[in-house]
Amino acid sequence: MREQMFMNRVVSSELSCKTQTAMREQVFMNRVLSSELSCKTQTAKREQVFVNRVLSSELSCKTETAMREQVFVNRVLSHELSCKTQTAMREQVFVNRMLSNELSCKTQTAMREKVFVNSVKQ
Repeated sequence: MREQMFMNRVVSSELSCKTQTAMREQVFMNRVLSSELSCKTQTAKREQVFVNRVLSSELSCKTETAMREQVFVNRVLSHELSCKTQTAMREQVFVNRMLSNELSCKTQTAMREKVFVNSVKQ
């Protein structure tokens, strides 16, 4: 019976040691895995920040380019409108002069006819 009790104590002590060792190993593994996860998370965050900066810079460049292109197009269209407006104004001046000249000629002709008619009547 004493031997049995001794054996039980030995087995119990051995079991306790193995349990404690397994728990220590588990704690160590958890720390390693936690540290590894933390490193991977930090690396992923850094990579995301880098990608975000690259994409932001690319978007900024494309936006600036698009704005410059829009300014250029606006200038071209403004110049074209200015040219067409000036041409239309010149054409209108020309037409007004022609009509004025034609009106003057008709008026003078009518006045001559009136003078002629009056002189014939007298």
